[in-house]
Amino acid sequence: DILLARTLKGIFKNIKHLESRTRSPVWGKDSWKKIVVCVVSDGRSKINERAQALLAGLGVYQEGLAKSRVDDKKVQAHIYEYTTRVGILSVDDTVKLTTEKIVPVQLLFCLKETNAKKINSHRWCFQALGQVLDPRIVVLLDAGTQPSGKSLYHLWKEFEKDPRVAGACGEIKASLQKRQIITNPIVYG
Repeated sequence: DILLARTLKGIFKNIKHLESRTRSPVWGKDSWKKIVVCVVSDGRSKINERAQALLAGLGVYQEGLAKSRVDDKKVQAHIYEYTTRVGILSVDDTVKLTTEKIVPVQLLFCLKETNAKKINSHRWCFQALGQVLDPRIVVLLDAGTQPSGKSLYHLWKEFEKDPRVAGACGEIKASLQKRQIITNPIVYG
């Protein structure tokens, strides 16, 4: 839950930044309507209970709805969607949610029935969700990667400047506390 919360907090902060870009012809008021945050989880029996609770707290997951079979056919995945007005205030040992000063966020949660590994999750992202949503840009982030407040805007800007750009990546910095930096200078440097 901590890793997922860090990532979502960073994404939410980026969406708020896009909302604030009032002079932009693309972004500004109601920018949140142009973004769908998709979370793909690998296996219903493998999902972290606290991550599940976080998603429920954000309103995008409801316990007890998922079934292994429907009309005697195996279920591949469970899709939940919700536009949340709940944000993540802080992420320490616990996750604190808030409803103050929040920009709405469209969430889509794909809970795969079985654990089929990361590449299969990427396939779900592109072949299932991507075909339905038909996005101009897809950004893949692993749980625990926290984008800085303006990083998604800068990533989008590279695609916008040159339509021939098919892929881009940003700098990933480890989020370490001072104590960890001192004891592990190799990771820091």
